[in-house]
Amino acid sequence: MMHLPRTFSTRLLLSIFLIFTPALHSSDTPAKATFRNALFEEGITGWQVTTYGAQAEVTVDPAITHEGKKSVRISSTMESDTALGQEMTLDPAKMYQITGWVRTNNLDPHAASVSATIQVQKSEGKGSIVSGVNRRGTTEWTRVALAFGPPPDGKIRLVLFFVGFGKGTGTVWFSDLKLEEIDPRKFPLKITHQPLFKESIDPFQYGQFVEYLCDLIPSMWAEKIHDGSFEGLTPYKVRFLGAKDSLEQPWYPSGATNRANFTLDKTNPVSGLVSQKIAVTGSSPCTVGVSQDGLALDANEPCLLTCYLRQMGISGPVHIRLKGTSEELAACEFTAGQKWQKFSARLTPRQKETSGRIEISFRGPGTLWIDNVSLMPVKTVGGWRSDVVEAVKELRPGIIRFGGSALDDANLGEFDWRDTLGNPDHRKPFRAWGGLQPTGPGLEEIVQFCRSVNAEPLICVRVTKKGVQDAADQVEYFNGDGNTPMGRLRASNGHPEPYRIMYWQIGNERSGSDYENRLPEFCKAMKAVDPSICLLSSYPSAGVLEKAGKWLDFVCPHQYSIGDIASTEAELLRVRELIQKHARKRSIKVGVTEWNTTAGDFGPRRGMLWTLENALLCSRYQNLLHRNADLVTIANRSNLINSFCSGIIQTDSYRIYKTPTYYAQKLYATYAGEIALKIESNLPVNLVPDLSATLSKDGTTLTLFAVNNSLQEEIRPLDLSAFGDSLPPADVFTLSDTRKAGEPDVTNDFDSPNRVAVTESHWKATSSRFDYTFPPLSLTVLRWKVK
Repeated sequence: MMHLPRTFSTRLLLSIFLIFTPALHSSDTPAKATFRNALFEEGITGWQVTTYGAQAEVTVDPAITHEGKKSVRISSTMESDTALGQEMTLDPAKMYQITGWVRTNNLDPHAASVSATIQVQKSEGKGSIVSGVNRRGTTEWTRVALAFGPPPDGKIRLVLFFVGFGKGTGTVWFSDLKLEEIDPRKFPLKITHQPLFKESIDPFQYGQFVEYLCDLIPSMWAEKIHDGSFEGLTPYKVRFLGAKDSLEQPWYPSGATNRANFTLDKTNPVSGLVSQKIAVTGSSPCTVGVSQDGLALDANEPCLLTCYLRQMGISGPVHIRLKGTSEELAACEFTAGQKWQKFSARLTPRQKETSGRIEISFRGPGTLWIDNVSLMPVKTVGGWRSDVVEAVKELRPGIIRFGGSALDDANLGEFDWRDTLGNPDHRKPFRAWGGLQPTGPGLEEIVQFCRSVNAEPLICVRVTKKGVQDAADQVEYFNGDGNTPMGRLRASNGHPEPYRIMYWQIGNERSGSDYENRLPEFCKAMKAVDPSICLLSSYPSAGVLEKAGKWLDFVCPHQYSIGDIASTEAELLRVRELIQKHARKRSIKVGVTEWNTTAGDFGPRRGMLWTLENALLCSRYQNLLHRNADLVTIANRSNLINSFCSGIIQTDSYRIYKTPTYYAQKLYATYAGEIALKIESNLPVNLVPDLSATLSKDGTTLTLFAVNNSLQEEIRPLDLSAFGDSLPPADVFTLSDTRKAGEPDVTNDFDSPNRVAVTESHWKATSSRFDYTFPPLSLTVLRWKVK
């Protein structure tokens, strides 16, 4: 039996209400699209019944109808999840409207998220396209009309829901179903001067997210050596293309390897669990050591080499050389003693090398120990790659969240924030999602990175295996005065001034009664240290709000199915209603602290996160956030960099490029105004194109965001008469495939970093009412100076 997706119903959200007036019926007699047995004259032939829980009675009812001869009745006295579905194929270049009539009697959906409604889904129920509103109780016949555009393959599934995604009782009738083609060019989109709500669009809606995840943090850090503490590289726990995923290069024995014994010595390492020990026995001399390939070196750009060495029985110096494919690029030598000593040298490569090598060698016999080898460019931003910092700064992220599963999931690593503090040479190395993390970029460095790109840090504290005192200590370390215990520790680590971090989330992806019961004590302890901080919960629930709502400023769903925009919107509605019911009239907002089109799909399928299509789906979500800016003030897209395609910035050891979604995010963060405007139309504003209109705070700049994720150009009539009879030329920014291949899966890469890019132009309308042609597979941003 086919499992329909657990989508939610939508609601009236000002101009995006999905139930339309009869004005949609054009006098030009629109073409009709047919599906089987729309009037139930053949019983339920052609309809597939899907049931979970009690078996509902599904039958044709000739006695209770709207206008036709028959209706279909779905009824159950026991809790049931039942729906009727029918697959069909439509023209993807057309727009359609499904209409029907719904009636209910004593319908109790209990906690179900869908009841007595019609949905249009993707084929086989793989996500909803559009959904009607829910009904409950006893209602008379009510007309439903849903406008929609089919997906590129034209395949849809029409679904009639009794109760879905939860179980209910009662009776629902459906009657007089009709599907017809509509012409959206007959329905103008009027951009009004009326705000959707009094709240402003917060720049934190354009936030980003970083975590300790495989190569994410290492790809941002400027360190050129992998595994400088010789802990050993390990495979990632997830994959995209398998062996090709790993950027790290291992150490390997070099020189007269036949003469030496290479071991990892657990006795007296500088940090971590081991140091590299190389022992050469016998009386005849030989040169031996360890090497690492894959170093990217810039000509005449100095690097600082540091390492810890100790030896026994070695008479000569330890040599360290940077080598290219054909010659030595730079070198130094140190004379080690019998105790650990830190050595440093400034090395400047004579030429550029994208895959160089470092060799550490000595002339035996004797024994050498090596630990904490580092090769850092002199020019960094606090240790971070300058090109990454510049790219993120241009993105204008507003707020950057640090959190993630490795922080609060013992199965993915034993993270302790204290291990990331103090002298990096003596920090404890750890692994996240299998990837060995460098000790240099600790939590303080991540906060400093946020500040360097003009973003506010949002820090997630650990709940699993930790108590409230640990969270309170963390707040005190970053925000406490220098006379507090943790403030003194911070000062001793070189940072006397408090960081004054405002936003703190309690737990990453935590839920359930244990979390709800512990949450109030975390809130009280953290607020006791710094009453000015804003607290964010993990997943929202009635228990979270009832038990900790008096302290919370945000509840935080994660939305990883934003390609299903109707279900995503309905989830925000559910959280809105949850707050209204359980927050005791406190103004609690929503922070979507992680979002994307998928959190999984590992393997080759994950490559969709790189694509133009993904950028357009993310842009539709940004439009949705604009329309819900009175509720959602923080949103952190996941992830910022690399991360098996989800990173909107991609790097290797010496290059960087931006994915299509980077450019989409940058357009919103750069050009969106603070005021979300109402758009009047008999069509939903999240049709194709999906629209958002914003106005600058001073009222002088009108910006329209339009997402056309269809394969053909879309012509739409726009009415901007609210801003005068004539308009100045508009600045136009268009994100699209510069090669115009007509393929949604195109992307950028190191060889073609600007294939999907933003082009700038100007456009002048002859009046304030005009038709505009939106290119296929594009995000268009139109900006006017207005009075």
